[in-house]
Amino acid sequence: MTALNDSHLRAERLESLTQAVGFALWQLQILEYSTAQYYVLVELAEPMMGEEKGNLLVEKAQRNTFGASISQLGRANKLPDALLARFKSILKERNWLVHSSRSGSQIALADEAAFMALHSRLEAITEEAGSLLKQIAVQSENFVVNKGISIEIIAMKTAEILAQWQGSVEGAQSL
Repeated sequence: MTALNDSHLRAERLESLTQAVGFALWQLQILEYSTAQYYVLVELAEPMMGEEKGNLLVEKAQRNTFGASISQLGRANKLPDALLARFKSILKERNWLVHSSRSGSQIALADEAAFMALHSRLEAITEEAGSLLKQIAVQSENFVVNKGISIEIIAMKTAEILAQWQGSVEGAQSL
C-alpha cells in the first residue's frame, strides 16, 4: 500500500508543479509582451504615427528576446535602476524555469522539502511577474501623462479596449 500512496503523492505533486510552472510561464509571457510594448511606447513610437505603424513596431519588438528588451530599456535609461534590477532578476529566473528547472527539480516529486522549495520558487516568479506588470503599467501611464494625455482619456481608451477584449472572449466561449 505504501507504493500506491507514494505513487499518488508523486502524481499530486506533479500536477501541482505543472500547474505552477504553466501559470508562471503564462505570467512571464504576458510580462515579455508588455515589456516589448513599453519599449516601443517610450523609445520607438512617434507622435501621430498611427495605430497600424505602432502595432508593426510592437510585432517587431516582440520577436526580440525578453533579455534583449530589458537590455534595450536599460541602455535607453527608460527604467529606474531599482526596477531594471528587478527585471534582470526575473530574467534569470525565467531562463532557469525555461532551460533547466526540470532537470534539477525532479527530486521534488519524492521529497517534501524539495517540493515545497520548488513550489515556493515558482510562486515567487509568478508574483514578481505580476508585480512587474503593474510597474510597467505605472511607467506607461506616467510616460503618456507626461506627453500630455489626460488620465480621463487613458481611462476611456482602456475601457474601450477592455470591452473589445471581453467581447472577443465571450464570442470565443460561445463557439
